[in-house]
Amino acid sequence: MADFYAHQAAARRQTRYLVLAFVLTLVSVVVVLDLVVFTLFGGRDANGESLGPIAAAQQHPGAVLGVSLVLLAVMALASVYKSLELRGGGSVVALSLGGVRVDRNTTDLKRKRLVNVIEEMAIASGVPVPEIYVLEQEAAINAFAAGHTPANAAVTVTQGALDRLNREELQGVIGHEFSHVLNGDMRLNVQLMGWLFGLLVVALIGRMILRIAPRGRDRRNAGGFLILALAMIVLGYIGLLAGRILQAAVSRQRERLADASSVQFTRNPQGLKGALLKIAALEEGSYLQTHNAEQVAHMLFAPGLSRMFATHPPLIERIRELDPHFDARELERIASQPLPDVSETSEQAATEAAAEAQRTGIAAQPAGAALAATAALTSGAQAPLPFAGAPSGPTVPAAPQAIATQVGKVGAIHIEHAQSIRLRLPDFLGDFAASPDRARSLVVALLLSRDYNVRAAQMQRLAAELPPPELAAIETAAAAARELEPMLQLPALLQIFPALRRSTRAERLGLARLASELIHADTRIDMFEFCLAKLLEMLLRDELDARAPHGSLTLEDAAQPIHVLFATLARTGANDEQQARRAYEAGMQSVLPMRRPPFVSYPDWPKRLAMALPVLEQLQPFAKQALIEGMVRTIGDDGELTVEEAELLRTTCALLHCPLPPLLAG
Repeated sequence: MADFYAHQAAARRQTRYLVLAFVLTLVSVVVVLDLVVFTLFGGRDANGESLGPIAAAQQHPGAVLGVSLVLLAVMALASVYKSLELRGGGSVVALSLGGVRVDRNTTDLKRKRLVNVIEEMAIASGVPVPEIYVLEQEAAINAFAAGHTPANAAVTVTQGALDRLNREELQGVIGHEFSHVLNGDMRLNVQLMGWLFGLLVVALIGRMILRIAPRGRDRRNAGGFLILALAMIVLGYIGLLAGRILQAAVSRQRERLADASSVQFTRNPQGLKGALLKIAALEEGSYLQTHNAEQVAHMLFAPGLSRMFATHPPLIERIRELDPHFDARELERIASQPLPDVSETSEQAATEAAAEAQRTGIAAQPAGAALAATAALTSGAQAPLPFAGAPSGPTVPAAPQAIATQVGKVGAIHIEHAQSIRLRLPDFLGDFAASPDRARSLVVALLLSRDYNVRAAQMQRLAAELPPPELAAIETAAAAARELEPMLQLPALLQIFPALRRSTRAERLGLARLASELIHADTRIDMFEFCLAKLLEMLLRDELDARAPHGSLTLEDAAQPIHVLFATLARTGANDEQQARRAYEAGMQSVLPMRRPPFVSYPDWPKRLAMALPVLEQLQPFAKQALIEGMVRTIGDDGELTVEEAELLRTTCALLHCPLPPLLAG
C-alpha cells in the first residue's frame, strides 16, 4: 500500500489531470454550442443564402469571441460559486443532505458510541475531531467524509449504520472515512463537486430558455431558441456525464485504498468485512433516499444510488479482497438474522470502557507514563522512544525513515492508546465543547502561562480587551484547565475544535489574534505555549481558508527556514552548545547534504520559527518526508526524547499537514 506522501503526491497529480480534463470539457461544450448558435442565427450572405456555422463564424469573429467568453464565464463562475459555497467545510455537504449535528455530550447511546469511535480515531491520527452528522431519515448503511482539510472536515453516517452495525463494524467504516481525511481524498472530492456544477449549469440554463422562449412576442426565432435550448440541455448533461466518468474512475481507485487503510487502522478486517456483508445482504443496502445523493455519490462509503458508471468496486469484490475465502451463502445467513440491538446501557458502556482501559494497560500507569498524541511520533514495529530520563534509560531512536513513512498511518495500537486518552480526558470537557463561547474561553485559559508573572501580564492584557463577562468565563475555564494533565492539553484542544468551528469568522480571527498576543505578553515563551498557539493558529487558518495542504517548494528553496527549525530543535533537546551543534548537523546532513547554513543558537527563536513554519508548509510532499526524517535524526542524536522535542515535532508535523500518530512509551 502506498504511503502518506505517495497518496498526497498522487492527489496533486490527479487534481492537475482533472483540471485539464475539466477545461477541455468546458472548451468542447463551448465549441459545440458556438456551432449550434451560428447554425441557427448565422445570417445570410450577399446572395441571400444561409451561411454555414464556419462561414458565419468567419464573417463575425467578434460575435464568436463574445459568445464563447460568455459561455465560458457562465460555467466558470458557476463552478467558482459552488466551490466557494463548499469552502464552509464538510458541514455544508452534510446539511445539504439533511444531516443533523451530533453533540459530544449526547445522551443517545448509539450516537455516543459513534462520537467515541470518531474521537478515538482523531486522537490516534493526530487531527482535530471532525464535526459529526447523522442522516436520520436514511435506513441504509452508508457514510462519508467531506471537507477541504482535517480542520474543516465532517463525518456523516446514516441512521441505518447506527442501527445495524456493531462497534467493530462501525470502527471499520470510520477507519475507511478517516483514510479519506488523511490522504487528501476529501479535498479532491469536494473540488469535483464544484467543477461538475459548472457543467450542470449549462443544462439548467437550457431548461430555463426552453420555458421562456415560446412566450416571446416575436415567434420568428422561437424554433431556433427551442433548438438552442435542447442543444444546451443535451450538451450540459453530456459534459456532466463526462465529468462523472472521471469522478467514478478516481473514486473506485481511492475506495480500494481506503479499505486497505481501514484494515491497517484497526488490524481487524472482520469489522470492515462485516459492514460490507450487511450492506450486500440486507434489503436496505447502502442506497440513499435523499434527492441530493447524486452529488455525493463519489464520496460515500458504499454505492449511494444505481448509476451507469460505478463510483465503487463491486461489494463482493471488496469483500473478497478482505477475505479470499468468502462464501456467498453467508449473505443469506445475515439476511435472515433479526435487527441487532447495538444499544448499550450506561452500565454496559462503562464496563466496556473499563475493559478497553485495562487492555491498553494505561489506566493503572501514572499520568506521564505514556506519551499522549500531543508529544508523539510513530515507529511502527520499531523500538519506542522514552522520555529523557525514563526509568528504562535512554534508547537509540527507531530508523528515521521508518518513522517518517508512518505519517498518516494509524495502527491498532494507536487506536487502543487513543481509547485510553479519551477515557482520561475529564468530563468537564464536554461542557466546554457544548458551545463556541465556552470553547473559546477554555482555549484562552490553556494559553495562560504557568509562570505567575507572565500569567499576571496576560490577564492584564485580557482585562484591557475583553468585557467582564468574557473575562469571568476565562477565569472559570482557567480553574478547569489547571486540572488537565499537561500531556492532555493539546488533545483537549483537538476535542473542542468542532465547537470553535461554529464561531463566526470574526470571532475565530479574533481568537487567533488573541492567542498571538498572549504568547508574546512576555519575552519568556516556553515550548508548550508556542506549540499550542501555532497549532491553534494553523487549525483556525485551515478551517477558514481551506488552502491546499502542500506546495511546490524544494528543500533547497527553503534552506533558511529549515535552518531555523533545526537550530531550534537541536537546542531544545541539548544540554550545551556542542551537543546542540552535533544534533543539528546529524539532521541537516540528510536534508541539505551539499550546502547548509552553519548552526546558530537564536535567542529570539519563537519569532524566527513562527516566520519559518509557513514557508515549510509549502514544501512538496516528498520534501516534507525528508524534512521529518531529518528532524528525527536531530532528536535521536543523543538517544533521548524530551517533552519539548516531542511537542515541537508533533506541532511541526501538524503545521506541515503530515499528521503523526502516537508513539507509546516503552
